[in-house]
Parts: sequence; C-alpha cells; structure tokens
Amino acid sequence: MPLALVGCGPVSVEKPAKLETSTIAELAKPATVLVMTKYSGNVTVPDVYIPQNRLGALQNVLQRGLMSGAIANNERALVEAAVIELASNWRQYLAASGGTRNVGVNITGVGSGFFVTPDGYIVTNAHVVSEDEKVLKQQIAQQALGRLLQQDLAELQKEVGAVSDATKERLKAAVIDFYTSNMSIGDIKRDVSTLYGVGVPGMNVQPKPSAVEVIESGLGTPIPGKDVAILKAQGDNFPTLPLGDDKALKTGEQVFPLGYPADATFFQAFDPSSVTESSLTSGLVSAQKTMEGGWTAIQTDAAIRGGNSGGPALNSKGEVIGISTFGLRDQQTGASAQGANFLVPASIIKEFLGRTNVTPSAGPVTEKWTESVLLMEKGYHKAAQERLNEVNALRPGMPWVQNAISTTQKEIMAGNDKTPNPMIPLVIGGGVVAIVAIGGFVAMSRRKKPA
Repeated sequence: MPLALVGCGPVSVEKPAKLETSTIAELAKPATVLVMTKYSGNVTVPDVYIPQNRLGALQNVLQRGLMSGAIANNERALVEAAVIELASNWRQYLAASGGTRNVGVNITGVGSGFFVTPDGYIVTNAHVVSEDEKVLKQQIAQQALGRLLQQDLAELQKEVGAVSDATKERLKAAVIDFYTSNMSIGDIKRDVSTLYGVGVPGMNVQPKPSAVEVIESGLGTPIPGKDVAILKAQGDNFPTLPLGDDKALKTGEQVFPLGYPADATFFQAFDPSSVTESSLTSGLVSAQKTMEGGWTAIQTDAAIRGGNSGGPALNSKGEVIGISTFGLRDQQTGASAQGANFLVPASIIKEFLGRTNVTPSAGPVTEKWTESVLLMEKGYHKAAQERLNEVNALRPGMPWVQNAISTTQKEIMAGNDKTPNPMIPLVIGGGVVAIVAIGGFVAMSRRKKPA
C-alpha cells in the first residue's frame, strides 16, 4: 500500500468578500500618503518717495485746509490730514526712487494620495499639485502685501505717531493699490513631497517629507476637468491599494474615504508625530453625476474636508473606487452643502495611469501585510508575526509594522494565540488521512509492531 507524506505550507486565511470597516482602515492606511505642495516666489516692489515739487503740492492742500477751518490748527490734526490726503491721492504725490524692496513668499497646500505600484507611483488630484497661475500669483501677492503693510504701518507710526483706525484703513487700501499696480512676481517654483507611514499612538516618530516628481503626461486639470495627477516617489517595496470597478457601483452602497483633512491633521493640540495618522469616514453613494466632457463623478454623503483631496475612497472590498475631489457650497451661507461631496472615479484614474504606462500592482509588502492583518483578526498571532517579520525585512522601521509586531508578541505571551498546528496528510492508497501533529505520527509509528 503506497504511503506519501505531503508537507503543508504556512497557515493562511481567505480574504472575505466584504471586509469589516476596521479591516478596510488597517489595510489601506499604510498605502495612503499626505501630499504637500510648496510654492515659492519673489515679489519686488519699488521704493517710493515724495519729490520736492509734489511735497509742495501736499503742503498747499494742507494750508488751504487750515485756512478754511477744515483742518484743526494742531500737529495731530495736520498729521491725520496729511496721511488721509496721501492715501486718497497717492498717484499725485508718490514716485519710484529707483530702489526696490524684495519679499520672498512661500505657500504650502496639502492633500492626500495613495500608492498604486510598489516602485512608487502615486495617485492624487491635479489641483493638489498644480495651481492655476493667475490664482497662484494672487495668493503670493496677498501674502507679500500683508508683510509689506505691516512694515509700512510700523514705519509710519514710528515717524508720525498713531493715527485713527479709519485713517489706517484708508492708508492700507492705498498701499495695496500702489503695490498691486507696481509689483512684479517672479522665480515661482513648485516642490511636491509626501509623508507616509501610519502614525501610531505612543510612538513619537517624526516623519520626514520625501520629494516626489509630478509626471506631466499624467497631469489632468482641476474640476470641471479630469482632476487626476500621477506622482513618482523614489524607492521600492511601497504598500499599495488595488483599484476597483466604479461601473459596478450602485446608489446606496457604502463608501469609505480615507485621507488627511487639514483641520484634524494639523490641529495644534496634537503631537507632531500624529501628522501621518490618516482619518477614515464613511457614507453612501448618493448618485452619479455626468460632468462636462461626458465623464461621471460619484456623489457621496461621506464627510470630506479640505486636505482629503486626492485620497482614496474605498468600497467594502477595500478597493479604490474613486478619489475625494470636491464638494458643493450653500450659495446663501457659503457653508459646505450637506451630502454633496464628489469623487473622481477609478475608471478615470485608470485612464491617466494608462497615459503614463503605469500598471497598478501589489508587491510582497502589500500581500504579506494583508495576510498578517487577516491572521491577527483570526487570533493567529504566531502566523501573523511570521508575515510581519517579512514585511519588516522589506520595509525596516515602519511604525505600523512595529506596532503590529508588538501586538502579536503581547497576545502570544498572554496565551491568546490560536494559530492551528500544521497538518500532514497521510496518503493511503487512494484515500487521505489527516494527522494533526508530527509528534502524533511519530508516536504511532513507534507503537507499530514489525511485520
């Protein structure tokens, strides 16, 4: 009678068709990243002075005011009147001196994204990494103006003393008008970086941003355009998220947006190490709306806020069916409209990945992380620890891996491990008998009498 021993592989569990919400979060967080875009620019404005002939004209205006009684005959009233006249008619008095003042400006925007390949390709929104040039110049100008105003008002107060709030506001308006008419903006640069690696409570790990490249062939345009961007990070063995089929979505199905809302990410009371802890919300697919250009956006009532843009929205299988992109506002109050948030669907993401010849894939880190999470949920902590050690070898020092390894160790020491013993099938003829433990088979062999 033929006998054959067949060794079994490691303990494994099958991924359920529908995941628990906590499982969706655990599987998705390592692949979800915070995207930061920093714009820098240089604002140049001319130094100004009042030429002697124009100073005489200003003195004549003040003199007429004194003679008519419109200006009280005291120093404070004269100063106030002079500032008001300058603010109201600055073009008549001010001239460029030939010198310049330069103000360097930095503007940082944040959004979210996620890895789709182990070698570092990331999906996010176009508007997260590409601002309209006109809007960007306005933002740079506003920031520069704020700094120039502070300097000018401080200098004015030093020279002439305090003026009334009303006069100060008139002066501000004049200075803004002057600088806006005479400023130049140059040397605008864009630097995009990401932070990744799930923040873990109690682990004070300060993340460092890593520079990423914006792939120009994979850069779309903000809404109403196809608001998608493909980025490239340097490195390998990144955890990834799979793309799902948005065409199969039905109204009423659950959706889970994940990302880095700015208010919850950068709240001052939180420890800086928590900046990499992403936030998961949930809601329903409310509708699918046709956009200009004929593509479809997914409407959801799930909470999505500033900073979520570009982050993955997952289905119950843990697949990305879209990215959080925009919301509507109440036209009367200006507040965010309830239940009116929208996703760019996965089918559009696939279109842009195709443009850049990027094929979404899952590497060993993703596969072993998925296995370890599912094993831990079953209480198979020893088996999970084996997978986690492999993940740690591929991506050393990741807080989310270290935290999971620590959890399995504690559960094993507490006697809570439920990892089953390996089974060895014993083939007897055409039948199979499963012997649960190696030791049991050896003991049985020793009791057997010789033929």
